Amino acid sequence: MAQAEASQEQPTDVGEADWQRRVVGRSLGTATKRSIDRGGRLVRAAAALLERSNGDGFTVQDVADEAGQSLRTLYHYFESKDDLLLAVFEEAMGTYARMIRTAIAGLEDPLERLAGAIIAAARMPEVSNPGVDRGLARFRLKLGEVDPNLVARAQEPVASLFRNLVEEASKAGAIRDCDPEEATYLIMALNSAYIIGQTLGNNSGLRRPTVLGLTSFCLEGLSASLPEGWQERLSAGVRIPSERIRIGPAGQVKASRSRSEAVRKASR
Repeated sequence: MAQAEASQEQPTDVGEADWQRRVVGRSLGTATKRSIDRGGRLVRAAAALLERSNGDGFTVQDVADEAGQSLRTLYHYFESKDDLLLAVFEEAMGTYARMIRTAIAGLEDPLERLAGAIIAAARMPEVSNPGVDRGLARFRLKLGEVDPNLVARAQEPVASLFRNLVEEASKAGAIRDCDPEEATYLIMALNSAYIIGQTLGNNSGLRRPTVLGLTSFCLEGLSASLPEGWQERLSAGVRIPSERIRIGPAGQVKASRSRSEAVRKASR
């Protein structure tokens, strides 16, 4: 009788077997990869349509058709067109941060690295697609009114890069001792205004400065002493890619239900 009772109790241990956890883990991993792949195709399709439509002019059905997915699949990963555009914007910021790092990889001096990053960031429209830039600039302004935190999170790769460069230049004594957050804010705000002026049009009625003029203004505002010939050295050291870059997911693309309310408001 005791043996029978023991044999009946044994199956309760089966649920804790390692093979079951491994099977579940592999299943979840496969499902995650499938979701990333499908989401990535939709993000790439939206970026391609931004290019062709010069900034807007397409529907979620167009995105689904471009990606070879059903509309139901699109809405499984993205709640709206604006939610999808936010994903494109996030990928764009990650791509720009990587491009800026590549552009200044040959520079060693902390001040020149900071200056090179400002130059590279201001010159990104030269190598990105005008339609994508135009569509994302409009979307960013619209979403910034509704939930600036979403825009801030999307820009974190670029903000983090500039914050580190400011800290390095400050530690080296190349710029005055300053709050890196405030200095980064000012650099990014000026760069953003500069690029929006390039992308959506200069509505100030004033002559726009050159990229080097913008860079000098930022650095001199941080009390940097700019040696003679620094522009020439930077022009030789900053390596902007010669071909146009395309926006495409480099990491995970996740469903974004938590941010959907702010994105919905931005579309009104």
